[in-house]
Amino acid sequence: MRCQWRPSVTAEHSFGGQWTRDKLEILRRYLDAYTTALKNQPFSLIYIDAFAGPGNWQPGDSYDEAEYGEYHDMLKGSPSIALDIVDKQFDELIFIDTNPEHIDSLETLKSENPSRRIEIIYSDANTILPQICDRLGWDDRAVVFLDPYATEVSWSTINCIALTHKIDCWILFPRMAVTRQMPRRREPDPPWMNNLDRIFGGRSYWHDFYAPARQPSLFGHGDELEREEGSDQIAEAYRERLKTVFTRVAPTRRELKNSTNSILFDLFFAASNPRGADTAIDIADYILNHW
Repeated sequence: MRCQWRPSVTAEHSFGGQWTRDKLEILRRYLDAYTTALKNQPFSLIYIDAFAGPGNWQPGDSYDEAEYGEYHDMLKGSPSIALDIVDKQFDELIFIDTNPEHIDSLETLKSENPSRRIEIIYSDANTILPQICDRLGWDDRAVVFLDPYATEVSWSTINCIALTHKIDCWILFPRMAVTRQMPRRREPDPPWMNNLDRIFGGRSYWHDFYAPARQPSLFGHGDELEREEGSDQIAEAYRERLKTVFTRVAPTRRELKNSTNSILFDLFFAASNPRGADTAIDIADYILNHW
């Protein structure tokens, strides 16, 4: 039976806009195609939402009502979208979050779907995801949705997912937040360096963006470093980094922009299972290119 969804009154999740709708529609289309492709296979299908939120969302007040007015009603978030897949339902759904209000809303969603196997985990995704990866059985296959609010996802978590050889992964890369930690005219401050190391899995994967400055500063020092203008190369470097651990990474990434046309995120797709990677990549790349 198709789940009957209604938003929780206590967990209005006001943020985003058209870009949020786009990313969720891409996810929906992939989950529908993924479960259909595997419906006759002897696998247990698991959906893992690492930053699940409350299960619903509403465009934030900062977006122009004339542009986003049709989306000002409460809309389904990724947990509700995953529950709605019916051609071949997920055998298990795991929702992770660190916000108590979100957890309460997810518990309500769970109570509204008593026939479904739903696990709700109040924990940091970087802590719990490696444990979930370790417990996957030989006949388990999973889709993980990494949809952080900012730069929460650590490379160690990405690596654990890739090493399972059982998980397809959608990754929302916070391009704007990462770029802001990489000043143009100087190296990042030490706390930012450490954070970038955590995101990329090592300094060499991002520090090469910096080269000796073309012109000396007003103070005459000759050891200043600078980064080329723009952020596209940062997103591409992250995609190349994903390719070092996953079986395949979709050649297309979707740029998600806000109402002022600034790029906030890049949506990547990566597949870890060697036998199923080609099919998964074909599906994901088609959706990224044609929707």
